[in-house]
Amino acid sequence: MSADNGIYIIKTVGPEWRVEEMSAIENLWYPDNSTQTVIKNAREMFADAKVFKSRAEALEYAHDLARDFAVLEYGVSEIAEIPAMFVEPKKKS
Repeated sequence: MSADNGIYIIKTVGPEWRVEEMSAIENLWYPDNSTQTVIKNAREMFADAKVFKSRAEALEYAHDLARDFAVLEYGVSEIAEIPAMFVEPKKKS
């Protein structure tokens, strides 16, 4: 049985970098890989993530965090930028 976990870094608007340890990262794209699905899932999955103002700080934190895990199957990974991820959708008038 695999650990199926990793420490993931995602770049969002600001720009900001969010770091979170989690399992089953493929759920970010489930069920249909649409932009709306990814934004919704990312908001939920990274809701409690630690936030940084620079990529360098996020990477440093992620590698420090990795030391806390005996098993980290996917190590530290960056997820492609999704610019609209944490921007609230505009309400139609």
